[in-house]
Amino acid sequence: MRRVSSQIIAASQNDLKNNRLGLMSQQQLATLQAQIDHFQTRLSQLTGRAVKLAIGITIAVVTLTFVRVILLPLALAIEVAVVGIMLYLTTDFNRFVQQLMLDREAEAVRIVKGRTSRYTLRTHPLYNTLRIELQTYKLLDGGLAKQFITGELYQYYVLPQSGVVIAAESIGEKNSRYLH
Repeated sequence: MRRVSSQIIAASQNDLKNNRLGLMSQQQLATLQAQIDHFQTRLSQLTGRAVKLAIGITIAVVTLTFVRVILLPLALAIEVAVVGIMLYLTTDFNRFVQQLMLDREAEAVRIVKGRTSRYTLRTHPLYNTLRIELQTYKLLDGGLAKQFITGELYQYYVLPQSGVVIAAESIGEKNSRYLH
């Protein structure tokens, strides 16, 4: 059974015209800027909370070490783990925001064709992942993930630095035997 379908995800006709040329539309640029502003606000909140949490854990560990509840090597291991986790989270978050900013400045879109597999969706604190053929891309809006039909052939418009899918359109026929 084969059928031809037309489906547009997260884009208008004007967006698609620009995306097909490898460019972002003005609406997409404005949306991306709003998302960057939102993420920068979250990054500053995350950094503030991480510092407060680290101070609290440090005070607790130092207090427990002085009253000899925790041995010094264990206290040092706890502190190293806390600082390591904080650094990883904040640098990961900051790297993603920087990639979005580079994409905003470039105003470019990469075109990727492939079939979606919803079975490999994973959640990240900042985005959802979407498996396309053998690559994993990101979605900033978790609701978009439900719009993709497993096995359907799409043309995806992806930001080159961050790997975020900003729009997609169905471009082909669906073979009903694929991924059932």
